[in-house]
Parts: sequence; C-alpha cells; structure tokens
Amino acid sequence: MSKISDVIKTLFSPEEATNDHIEENKNVAKVASNDFEEVKGIEETEEIKEIKIIEETKIDKEVNMDNPKKEGRETRPHAFVVMPFGQKPGFEGQIIDFNAIYHDLIKPSLEDAGFEPFRADEETVSGDILTDMFQELLLADLVICDMSIDNANVFYEVGVRHAMRKRGVVHIQSGRAYMPFDIFNVRTIPYHTGDDGKPDPEHLEKDIQNISRVCRDTWASDQEAIHSPIFNLLTGLTEPDRQSLRTPLATGFWREYNEWKERVTVAQRQKRLGDIMLLTEEISNPLIKEEAIREAGRALRGMGRYALALQQYRQGLELNSSNMEFRRQEAYHLNRLGKVDEAIVKLENMLQDNPSDTEAISYLGRIYKDTWTETWENIEDKEKRFQEAFDASHWLIKSIQTYLKGFYYDLNEYYPGINALTLAIILDHLAERYDEGDDLDVQEIRDILPNLKGALELTLENLAQDDASDYWTLASLAELRIMVAEDPKEAKRAYKKALTSARKNTFYLQSSIDQLQILNLLDLRPEFVDAGVQVLKDEIRRIRKEEPEEDELEEKETEPGRVYLFTGHKIDTQNEKRFLPEMEEEVRKRINKALDKYQAGENDLAFTSGAACGGDIIFIEACLNRGMTVEVHLPLSEPQYIKENISLAGDQWVERFYTLRNNANVSILFQIDQLGSPKEGDDPYLRNNRWALYSSLLHGIDRVRLIALWDGKAAMTDRDGTLVSHMVEEMRRLGGYVEHLDTTKFDYWQAGGKVGAALDKLAGLDF
Repeated sequence: MSKISDVIKTLFSPEEATNDHIEENKNVAKVASNDFEEVKGIEETEEIKEIKIIEETKIDKEVNMDNPKKEGRETRPHAFVVMPFGQKPGFEGQIIDFNAIYHDLIKPSLEDAGFEPFRADEETVSGDILTDMFQELLLADLVICDMSIDNANVFYEVGVRHAMRKRGVVHIQSGRAYMPFDIFNVRTIPYHTGDDGKPDPEHLEKDIQNISRVCRDTWASDQEAIHSPIFNLLTGLTEPDRQSLRTPLATGFWREYNEWKERVTVAQRQKRLGDIMLLTEEISNPLIKEEAIREAGRALRGMGRYALALQQYRQGLELNSSNMEFRRQEAYHLNRLGKVDEAIVKLENMLQDNPSDTEAISYLGRIYKDTWTETWENIEDKEKRFQEAFDASHWLIKSIQTYLKGFYYDLNEYYPGINALTLAIILDHLAERYDEGDDLDVQEIRDILPNLKGALELTLENLAQDDASDYWTLASLAELRIMVAEDPKEAKRAYKKALTSARKNTFYLQSSIDQLQILNLLDLRPEFVDAGVQVLKDEIRRIRKEEPEEDELEEKETEPGRVYLFTGHKIDTQNEKRFLPEMEEEVRKRINKALDKYQAGENDLAFTSGAACGGDIIFIEACLNRGMTVEVHLPLSEPQYIKENISLAGDQWVERFYTLRNNANVSILFQIDQLGSPKEGDDPYLRNNRWALYSSLLHGIDRVRLIALWDGKAAMTDRDGTLVSHMVEEMRRLGGYVEHLDTTKFDYWQAGGKVGAALDKLAGLDF
C-alpha cells in the first residue's frame, strides 16, 4: 500500500499537503487503523500516544471477551449605555443630572441612529444585576460610555468592553478639560449641559445630531475596524466568539430566550411551523435573537422546510454578517433549494476567510455528491444506471477528496468522514465492474480506505458512548456498520440504537432511508442495506399509528394539494353596510366559487385567523362540506372570543360556532396556550393574523391562497376592515396570492339592496 502522505498529496494542493495540522491528523488516522508499522520513525505527539493507548485497551477488551479467564419583527442593533446614575458633581462643582442626560440626550441620539438603547436600570425582570449587566456589556452591538466624571464603575466597565470586544465603543463627556491618561487619545464626543445639570436646550438638537452621527458611523464601519485601544495595541489579540461570552448565570438577561426555547421545542415536536416563526419574529433584543434564529433555523431544517430555514439564517446575517454558522447554513440551504452555483460561490468565499472550516468543506462535498447522483439516479435500466454512475465518477472522486479534506482537518468531525468512506466504497464497487485498472485516482482512494475506516470507527465509537449522543452520530455509526460489518444484524442493532435519539422525528428517519437508497440503486451490500431500511420503515409506521391523519403505509407524508387561508368581514351588527345579514347567501356562493376555482377538496387544508360571525364561519362550513381539514387560530380564550366576536350577531351564530368546533375535522388553537401572552403594546388580533399566516406556510407560499372577503378599505376607525387589510398586506409582503372577494361589487348592491333581485342575478351565475 502506498504511503498515506503520498495519497494526500494527490488530494490536496501542495501548500495544503504540507500543512502540519493535516499531516498530524493523517498520522493519527494511521494509528487508529492499527497501522503501527507505517508510523515508525514519525515523532509521537501526545495525541498519537493517547490514540495508541486507547487502541491497545480496545484490543485487550476484545481479547478478554474471547477469553473468559481474563477481565472484561424589525430588529434594531442593541446599544448598552454605561454611565453614572442620578445627580453627581462635575469637575467644576456643577451638578450633572445623568438621568436627564440619558432620557433627553443619549436615548434620543441612539434611537435616531437606529439603535435599541438600554440602560441597566431599565431591566424589568428579576435576576442578578451584576451578571446581567456584564452580559449586556459583552454582547451589545454598541456601548456608549459617558466619561464626564471619574466614576469607578464606568471606567471599570469601559475597561472590560475594551478588553473583550474590538469594536463598537463610543465615548462622550461634558465639562471635562482633559481626559485621564490611559484614554486621552480615544476620541470623545462632547455635549453641553445647562446650569440645572440637564442637557442645554440651546445645544440639545446639535448634540443629538453629533452623537447620533458618530454612533451610526461607528456601527457602519468595517467589521474589521478596531475601536478598542487594547486591540489596537495588541495586534495578535483575537476577539472571543460571541457564543463564548454567554454566561448562564445572567438569568434575567436570558429569561426571554429560555422561555422562547421551551415553547419552540414543543412546537417543533408538534410540527407547528407557524409557532416557531412568530415566536422568533417577536424577539426584539438582537443579542437574544441571534441565538433564537440559530435554533429556529435548525428546527425548520429538521422539518425539511429549507426555504423558511434559509429566510431565518439570512435574517441572522442581517444581525451579524460575520456569523460563520449562518453563512454555512445559507449556502447549505441554497444548495437544497437547487441554487447550486450561488451556494458554491458562498462556500468558496467562506473558505478564503477560513480554509480549515470543516463544515464549509463538507457542504461543498455534499454539492459535488448531489451533482454526481443527479446524473444517474433516475435511470430505470439497472445496467445503464451503473454505467452512468461510473462514467460520472469524476464528480464522485471530487466529492470524496473534498470530504477527506474536511475530515483530516478535524478527526472529531465525523460527518465528512462517514461520507468520504461511503462514497469511497461505492467508487470501489463501481470500479470493480468497469475500471480497467489504469485510473490512478481510483487506486489512490482504494489505498486510503483502511486508514479512513480505522479513524472513523474510533471517532464514532467514542462519540456513541456518550448517553447524550444525538441521532446523526448514532445514524452515522449505523451507516458505518452497513458499509463494513460482517453480519447484517450489526447494522440492524446500530439503527435500532439510533432510533432512541430520533425522538419520533420522521424527517430524520426518512433522510436516513434516502441515504441508503443510493446504495440500493447501485446494488451495494443489499442484505445490509435492507436490514437498515426495514428498521427505519418499521419505526416510521409505529410513529404514524399515533397520528390517525397519516397513512402508515406511505413512506413520506402526503402533502396537501393546496392550502387556503381566509380573512374577512364579520356580519354587520351596527349598520356598517359591508356585510348585511341579507347578503349571507351571496357570500356563501362566492366563497364556494373561489374554492371551486382551485378544485378544493379533502386533500387540501384550510386556515383561519378567527371564527367570527360572518365570513369566518361561512368559510369554515364551506370547507367542511368538502371534507377539508380546518385549523382555526383564536386570539382570545373561547368565552371571551364568543362574547366579542360571535354572540353580538345572535344565538344562531353561537350555535353554528359550537357545531363546527365539535367537528372532527376542525382543530382550534388558542394563542395564549400556544404562544403565551402578547408582549406589552402588541395587538393580539394582529398577532393572530401573523400566526395563522405563518402556520399556513407549512407547505410553501406557492401552495397558499388567501381568500379575502373585504371591501378594500382600512380606515383607522374601522377595526374589522383594519384586520382584514393587515392580513392582505402581510400576504402580499411575502409574495403570496390573494383572491379578493370585493364586497362592494356584490350583486346585492348592484340590485339596489333588494335581496330577491340579487338572488336572481346569483341564480344566473355559474357557481
């Protein structure tokens, strides 16, 4: 077998092949595969010594087992204000009212610059004041410091910020003739105070403009710009990642996030996409929102909603354009959505910034793998499929090389390793049929297989011993068993163990089946593959027995043909002259005509943001008559909602509400139960509109049709019209389709308000 170092040189550029880190990991891989002869003469690092001990212990355990005698919404950047509190004497004996300075000068300046200002005394939740203050100080996008007096707390906090963050600091002061020596060369913006210690009215507007401009310019400066004197002095100092600056001791600071995460975890298990999107949107603090977007993106990806996950990660990049995880995920989801070239460009740009980014390298490997499989996977004739898979093996080899590069950068990152191994075995399988023995790339990859297998086994087996191992770790170990085990029962046992961490997520299980399907199509180790697939399919069937609406015999969830979202006027109760009681029959017919236009039926879904007397109830009844499933979102508790939105039109509407509520095809969700109470100042009805809209996007915006029973008006005094208008605007903002049933053009009005004449006209329409 050729030296692994020679193989690596063919896989990477000369510069990368001599990289000390990769060379060391290659040596570790040799030891992990028990190739001790090949590493003779190589200096033993601490890592290699540790691997040898582990491997020797592993061998001893195997011997012991054989020998019983031996033992076995808009988010603005966050600005934290560091300053004294209350009234304090200045340098010339004058009193400075710092509370007035904050409220009349600093806060308006920051708001004008587009920031969300915050001062420690504005915290409204319980928690440790000191740790919460430190969390704000370390994570805020901008810190503005009032250095007007020699306040020990202010200078200490400024020092902490300078030491931990390289940018995002603005100094201001009033009444000082000079600054302390340590910061005398840091630009400080002056402001004016009057005799009463408050901002001087004569200069206030100009001072606000100056501070606002400096804050805005500081925030807009290059991401690599340095504002801290410490980072300017120590050029080799590296700024900590924001994740590492988080402390769980700041319970008050993170309370909003922890409550959010608890609800989102439940929503993910219940596949309630609308809950996840709305709850994430409602977080206003960007320091918390960045973490929330990370979790929301993962949840949406886990549900297979790649377009919506991409939207989340792009919102995250607006908050923090240097977030490497968001950049990786943006590229990953672009590829999943078929935007391959754009994904490659973004990954290549990332690797220019950080050549050893294993995840980015792995995503690039995934793109090359997808390019290869797309050339042959839909060919029905088996022999032609095999031949095309081999003929396109240049993409397969490119993918293997890329995955190997990622794995050798970090042997603990099993994802590129298992993919490299699986694809390398596939290449070997195809080459046995078609290669004439003169392909050097094929031979070099064959030579690397034993070392790769050994390193990967060590990595995955060690990770799998952790009780907290996630599904993908255990599924990767199961895939390894598929590829190298001697008995199919080993693969079966490995997949059964992985099921315990899947948490009944059918998307995870189906993804594993799809991965094994590649092996099936190429007739590779069919007995092993069938054993793994059967375990996964059986689990999916068990899960779907608990969900009567799903067909347990199907391998994938059945997507609805279309989704219908409704918004519309309530029936007139105070002479609004929009939807008179006499118009009910025409409203019903026009709603049915809109549903007929798209041939709505039992395979479709319907969503509403209410069940009010009038359009809501009529729409729900029309959908139920077609056998459709309806999901109703209510902003209030049931008794309160009935009182405010149904009973005012008469008891017959209340009775109709209870009839549809008790229908097996109707599910009613209450906002306060699913999402918690609205934030202070939020309108529960407008919130409900967004909730229903986001929930309807479960199957993609292209499948949704909003039916709006609306007179086209949205006067501030017209509450009903405002709510309908808001839903229409939100749908159009997302690029969705609106089917507008304009009540001003109904036949009732054209017939002069005569019901009989209107019904005669309706009778002539083709409904």
